[in-house]
Parts: sequence; structure tokens; C-alpha cells
Amino acid sequence: MKFCLIFCVLALLSIQDSFAQQGLKATVELSPAGSFEVTSSRIRGSAKATGDGYTADQLRVAVNSLVTGNEMRDQHLQEKLKADGNVIVTNAVGKGGKGTATLEMAGVKKPIEFSYKVQGKNLETDFKVNLKDFGISGINYMGVGVKDSVSIKANIPVSQ
Repeated sequence: MKFCLIFCVLALLSIQDSFAQQGLKATVELSPAGSFEVTSSRIRGSAKATGDGYTADQLRVAVNSLVTGNEMRDQHLQEKLKADGNVIVTNAVGKGGKGTATLEMAGVKKPIEFSYKVQGKNLETDFKVNLKDFGISGINYMGVGVKDSVSIKANIPVSQ
């Protein structure tokens, strides 16, 4: 029994550590109530330390790598984001825990602001996206709709 408990704790820690290494998690709020998460462990690219700040020329997440835990929802998500494409962040510059970048999603490019903190050899970033800014709207199923604002956390590896 003790072994089983230890194994379960180690398994949970390894899952948490794998997100800490590299990954993306978006929280999508629903109306009238509820939420779900979109995840991917396939971020391509890295940030670079630049003295007292960080930069990233390009970071990519393949749209078909985004999963929600619900196959039908995954399919709808990929259709809205154009499944044959990528979500791309370019020209990211950060200093003092704050930064700016350009986000390309569903074929639309927009500037974004983000916050970050250093977590070992990674940057843990936080930002919000307004789906309407990217031409994404009208997402609903049986009276439950997606709210426009999506919270995103991404762990980006830092190279020297």
C-alpha cells in the first residue's frame, strides 16, 4: 500500500514536471457556467537570455497538437484555429517580468502583452487573448458558449 502511494505521488510529480519543462495550457471559460482546458506539450522554439531580459524570435504550437480531453471539442477547436496551421508567437521581448510579442492565430496577427517569471531553465508566461481579435466568435453548442477571453500559460525553455 505504501509503495502504491509513493508511486502515485511520483507519477503526479513527473506529470507536473513535464509541464514545467515545456508546454501550454489555456483555460477557456464557458457561458453560462463552466470551463475546460486546452493543452499541448509541443512548443517549438525557445527563449534566449539577453543580459537582464529575454527574447524569442519564433515559438510555434501545431494546432493539431492542441487537446481538450473531448474528441468533438478538439475537432471544433482545430476547425476554428485552422487545423493545418500553427499558433505562432514572434518578436517576443521581455524584461523585468513583463513583455510584448506578436501572436498569429487563425491567420490573424495581433500584438500581445504578457508577464513571465523564471522557473529553473524555463520562462513561465501568462497572457490573455480576446478571441474576437482573431476573428473567432460564435462558438457554442446546445446553449453553452465560449467566452471571448482565454487565459494562456506557457512554459518556454530558455537557451543560452
